[in-house]
Amino acid sequence: MAKYICNGALCDCTMSTEEGALEVKSQTKIFIQDKLMATENEKTFSLNFKLCNISSPPPKCQPSIETPWTNTKSNVLQSEHKGLLESSTAFCTFGQGTISIKDSKQAQTKNVIFGDYSSEPKEISKVYAKVRTLENYKGEFGFDWVDVDPETMEIKKIQDVPFEKVEYFYKKGNTAQDLGNIIPISEDKPAAIQAIQKNYDLINFCDYVDTPFVLVKPGEQATLSLEVFFEGETQDDYISITGDEFYSFKIDGEEQRKDENDKTTKKKIVGNEKLQLTINCSKESLDKKYFFLHTGAKGPREIGGLNMMENKVLKLQFRVIALVSNEGNPNEKAKILFKKFKNAGIKEYLNNNSLNQAGYIVEIENLEAMDANKVDDYFYAFDKEAWGKEKYFTIDVKRTKNVLGKDENGNDIWIPEIQEGQLGDWIVEDGVDENGEVKYIIKKKNQIDYITINSYKNKLSADSKKYDSGGIIILSDLECTNSATAAYSRISPLDHYALLVFADAIESKSTYAHELGHMLGLEHTFCDEDVLGKRKEIENYITETIEKLNLQIKEEEIKNQISEINKSPKPLKDQKKLITEFKGTEKEIKYVKKRTFIETIDHSNVYYSIIIKKYKDYINDKTNYSSYIWDSEKLNKQQFIRKCTVEKEKNETYKNVNNAAKVNLEKYPNDKLIDFKSPFYLLYEDVLKIYNDYLNYKLIKEWQNATQNYLYFTKKSTLNMMDYSQITLQGKDTVEGLKYLGHQITIMRKDYENYD
Repeated sequence: MAKYICNGALCDCTMSTEEGALEVKSQTKIFIQDKLMATENEKTFSLNFKLCNISSPPPKCQPSIETPWTNTKSNVLQSEHKGLLESSTAFCTFGQGTISIKDSKQAQTKNVIFGDYSSEPKEISKVYAKVRTLENYKGEFGFDWVDVDPETMEIKKIQDVPFEKVEYFYKKGNTAQDLGNIIPISEDKPAAIQAIQKNYDLINFCDYVDTPFVLVKPGEQATLSLEVFFEGETQDDYISITGDEFYSFKIDGEEQRKDENDKTTKKKIVGNEKLQLTINCSKESLDKKYFFLHTGAKGPREIGGLNMMENKVLKLQFRVIALVSNEGNPNEKAKILFKKFKNAGIKEYLNNNSLNQAGYIVEIENLEAMDANKVDDYFYAFDKEAWGKEKYFTIDVKRTKNVLGKDENGNDIWIPEIQEGQLGDWIVEDGVDENGEVKYIIKKKNQIDYITINSYKNKLSADSKKYDSGGIIILSDLECTNSATAAYSRISPLDHYALLVFADAIESKSTYAHELGHMLGLEHTFCDEDVLGKRKEIENYITETIEKLNLQIKEEEIKNQISEINKSPKPLKDQKKLITEFKGTEKEIKYVKKRTFIETIDHSNVYYSIIIKKYKDYINDKTNYSSYIWDSEKLNKQQFIRKCTVEKEKNETYKNVNNAAKVNLEKYPNDKLIDFKSPFYLLYEDVLKIYNDYLNYKLIKEWQNATQNYLYFTKKSTLNMMDYSQITLQGKDTVEGLKYLGHQITIMRKDYENYD
């Protein structure tokens, strides 16, 4: 009775001096008993045939099989490969010999006989486990997955979104200097697939198992669907997964455990079935991977798993304030906004159904204080006339809002009313578009969030109060001048810690999660003009801003260094350097490396030390000269010494202030990016170096942010928090965003370093 051939089968060659042993390399999924099954494409031998009788003396055997084996069995493997049989042969082009099978290495078995062949191979790839969220999932934990055909490895869906909905992706550059670009998937689909494969760890297809990303916070639980796919006859087949001190697992209907210390949950497989898996997280953990094991005809073997993501709890603290006009009763206006915020359950939603997916917990510093009769410390009332003059506040008589009223029968109805006014950029009509709709242009950009925060903090300061221990959420009872904007936060600057919500989104829970996602570094899931133009903006930055700045630094460094008389370099003590009091606000500089600050301070201090010594030497010089010159002015000795003393003391002050600033810098970790507020004195060339450092970092971070958000879908095609699928009606959600992708969770968690 013919048999299939296994890994390790003994072979003969008509030109060899000894036997050889076949090594199966063509596939890794099909087994006969516990050995890989050989196919027509095998070319490797773990034991060569020693010597080849092609000549005398015989050379060392070097098997070379360039064509498939013959006399093989088709319709055995799902792939196009055919299986080897005892009668199969191959031709070796090295020694012109014929290789045949001597021993199949298939043991006697009680398995059912199939046709003329014993021990029909079992295709282990047909047993696999897949974990997904339950139908009632509401974002209680982080979960991301990709659906892949286990046979063809074709990417089908990403978080239930068809692969065809991917429109753009970040294509990495060919060199370290090449920034790469965000391009349509149609331009290079294979590269897009490769980017997705890398993100979801799908590179090694031979060993592919479904391993979704999961983030469960310490002390919390996740219940998931566990689907087991099994083709063939089940006997003693089991699925199991083992926990540890960080996570415990339980499969619905599990076998009895050995004892209370047994961390393995195990269940007998009875065919294709859908089970439930419960995960409990005991404590914080780094990234860890856990596998489902199948034990049976071949095992144990990994058939699925979980990528448990690093889950340290990250805390964001906010104060919620109201932005209202000073007309009427601002206190009551603020209380109405606070009541809407609380009744909508915004905090609970952020902590249980959205930001918690990234391991965040949001604390509202003044949540209880919102219920007080007086909430004066928690609102800013702007003056309509003053803000109107600045064009922060405008009135568009065409804009209406819906107010709850009664019809003639006493039923609740929404009644349109002209809005009190709008806040934001000053926009004016600019004709109509091709559809007859009114177009607008921005006449003046207004950063209402910053304007409000500064005004609010000034109000607190006037009462000898302050708030600087967290972020700020601003609730406005007016809408935005741009009717398409319901709220906004900012990706840049990196430490932006604020959110402004307009009247039409106060109760829209997913709006808060969406905008705080921006604050934590997330782009939209769709590709807009800002993202597509980012590469060009970066290139312009390099060529126009940074290169010009580098030239300016060089010019400043050589200024006054060359003698006009003999064109030789001047000693440093005779150079006149431009000195600037650096306050951390020059050119809107934010976030510079600690090392850069220290290097520039030290460099400037070297100059001050030389100047101090020069004037000390002048002061202590006992020689009497007939005249003393100071900037072409003739002085007597007393006048000269007085001027020298002033200059010496001035440079000593610069140096002392700088040394004090260095002491303050020591409290920051090495190489940490900081927004340093302490004033100090720098040579202008050193200020330019700081600016250059900031610009380069800003360039890198902004591009990194665009590229880390590497995948962009068709707008409104997902249930992602960063899509535009959420719609507000009377300020409440009709369609909610539900989840974040795994790479989005990673971005959000990494961004925490800017708030820690």
